[in-house]
Amino acid sequence: MKRFEDEGAYKYSFYSVLRRGERIDVKCPKCGGHASIDQRNGQMGWKCYECYAQAFEEPVYQYKAKGNCAVCERWFNVEVTDEKKTSHRSTHVECPHCSSVNQVELHAKPTYQRYFSEICAGKDPVFGLELYFLDDFRGKIIWAVNREHLNYLIAYVSADLREKPGNMPIRTASHSIPAYIKDAKNRDVVVRTLSKLQHKTG
Repeated sequence: MKRFEDEGAYKYSFYSVLRRGERIDVKCPKCGGHASIDQRNGQMGWKCYECYAQAFEEPVYQYKAKGNCAVCERWFNVEVTDEKKTSHRSTHVECPHCSSVNQVELHAKPTYQRYFSEICAGKDPVFGLELYFLDDFRGKIIWAVNREHLNYLIAYVSADLREKPGNMPIRTASHSIPAYIKDAKNRDVVVRTLSKLQHKTG
């Protein structure tokens, strides 16, 4: 009898994997080969191991107008969102204390949009790249974010007895697995499909 002990909830979610410094395996949009998404120094990017194409997440700039008011002399730090104003190095800003209009230099700081959405239809939520470990099962998709996740899915689906560790909260990693993958009557076909993905290089 195959026993399986489940793992922590959200372990294989998109952002959890990247936060641990691991990679998400995807298909290169240029050559269709093996590529991966990772995160370094707070910036997310993907690179291909075959054609060496790569790209990075585009930063979104936050603009601040800060200084001492020319009239009341009080310090202010105001975010500027008007695109007509942010296209210039300096702009007119109303003092939040006395409403006097000041000519102030704009300071741009790059930030990265974090929507915290998850993988949908087998594509990552930032670049829209198709996952590398992806296949079709009776019109529905089966996917894994990386090889570790793929091994987890095979172990989970092929197990006769699934256990939750005693100190585990209510949800486990299997919580996000679709019902058609968990269904006992689909076990053999699902395991064969996942095992076929194991043979992919990378």
